[in-house]
Amino acid sequence: MKATGLFKAVVLIAIFLVSATNSFMNAQENNFVTNEEIVDNVVKSKTIYRMNDGVLFHHMKYDFTYDDQSRMTSKEVYKWNGQDESWTPYFKMSYTYSEKEMTVVYARWNAKSKAYDLAMEKSVYELNKENAPVAFFNYKWKNFQWVESSNHYFAMDESNDVDANQLLACI
Repeated sequence: MKATGLFKAVVLIAIFLVSATNSFMNAQENNFVTNEEIVDNVVKSKTIYRMNDGVLFHHMKYDFTYDDQSRMTSKEVYKWNGQDESWTPYFKMSYTYSEKEMTVVYARWNAKSKAYDLAMEKSVYELNKENAPVAFFNYKWKNFQWVESSNHYFAMDESNDVDANQLLACI
C-alpha cells in the first residue's frame, strides 16, 4: 500500500490504530461506553466509561485541541481518581507542524511539579516537498536536552511515494 502525502500516511496509521483498538474493544464491548463531544466536525473531548453490572463508572478522558487547519495540536489524557472523584492528568501529546516537519512531543504528568515533564519523548517526521515523510527521528529528554534515541529513513519509489508499511514499522 502506498501513501503519497503525510496526511494519507497519518490517516493510514490512525486507521490502523483505530482498527487495533476496535478489535480490542470488540472483545470488551460490553464493558466500556464512549461519549464524544463534537464541535465544528472535530472531536473536542472523549470520555470512556467502564460498565460494571449495568452501572457506568468514569474511566478515561481525552481532550483535543486543533489549529485553524483542523490539525490536532494536543491530546491530553486523564484517568479517573475514585478517591478524589476527579480527573487526574495522565499524559499529553503535543503536535506542531511546519513546511518540512511534523513534531509530536509526549510527556507524562508529574504530580509533584504539576506539569507534564516525566518520560518526555519527541518524534520528528521530516517531509519532502510532496509532504510525504522521508525520515523519522525519536528523541528522549535527558539532562535538560533532547538526545536522539533512534531514527529511520524511508525508501521512496520513483513517484516519491512511501511504503505505508515502513511507517507502521516505526510505531
